[in-house]
Amino acid sequence: MTYTDLINALQTRTGYPLLSSTNDVFLTSVTQMIYDWCALNNPHATVTRAAVVNSLGPLRRDFMAGNGTAADFHKLNQIIETIDAIFDDDYVRNQQA
Repeated sequence: MTYTDLINALQTRTGYPLLSSTNDVFLTSVTQMIYDWCALNNPHATVTRAAVVNSLGPLRRDFMAGNGTAADFHKLNQIIETIDAIFDDDYVRNQQA
């Protein structure tokens, strides 16, 4: 799965505006953290489940330390659960092919 595929799927499943210009600084930081942590050099590069989930660890730790808003923490949890579902569905699709 590519970074672009993942972000498209996340946007579709969560309804969060991840591909368009957004004033939501938190969502922008999520997509940037995934891109940076996975050390991508273009948006069509392949990402792995482990790298994507690990990329959001620092944000999750910040929330666990009491930083950030409850609304953003909810978004982060929803995004992580959705990432798992996307990779699960991708795995099943590949097994059936």
